[in-house]
Amino acid sequence: MPLNLPCFVRPTCLMLTVAGCALATLLALTPRVDAADRTATVPPASATPSATAASDAATPKAPAKREPAAPDAALAPLSFLEGHWVTTLPNGMVSEEMWMPVRGKAMLGSFRQTRPDGNPAFFEFTQIVAMKDGVVLRQVHLHGRFETDERRKDPMFLKLAKVEGNSATFIPIADGEFGEGSKSHAGDLANVTYARSTSTDGAESLTLRIESRPVKDPKNPDAEPKPQIIEISMKRAE
Repeated sequence: MPLNLPCFVRPTCLMLTVAGCALATLLALTPRVDAADRTATVPPASATPSATAASDAATPKAPAKREPAAPDAALAPLSFLEGHWVTTLPNGMVSEEMWMPVRGKAMLGSFRQTRPDGNPAFFEFTQIVAMKDGVVLRQVHLHGRFETDERRKDPMFLKLAKVEGNSATFIPIADGEFGEGSKSHAGDLANVTYARSTSTDGAESLTLRIESRPVKDPKNPDAEPKPQIIEISMKRAE
């Protein structure tokens, strides 16, 4: 039923009606922003400084570069051994020894003897190591086909006794001297000396001198026991 409103009220109602319609139209045209859209506008946590720092900390870093171990000072007096040394006997037998430079706490040497027919007679591998109780020499001896010599199946264990210039002497250790169970396995050996010399023409030589304890001469059992000495002199290979 039509409302009977006063004349001064009717324009006002009309204005309110028009304003309401306009507001409804504006709301209908405005895009809705729901909860999901509001979340998407928030910067991700990884973009924040704290999250970036955590990500950097979790990234594995390359290990720091380490320099090789410096030569041990205790082995410096033995550097005269370095090199390749060779000698040829009148019968065609060749003896040669090679020593690598000091590396860290060790030196490595190898010796081989070759028969005149070209077959290897034997090999020896020697290490000289700086230990807390001194400088030691260990050596293994193998036949030409790498068979173990039953008389020398255990490594020989010597210690540095003295160094004078370009000469070094090693002697057998005492049993247990370098830890429980350590033995020399040196038999009748008394000492081994390495010595380097230079001739007047500038040629360098390395002499290996092996001396035994006094032993009896089987050909003359009544004679006084005397040490047996073997010397091998090798020239530096060119």
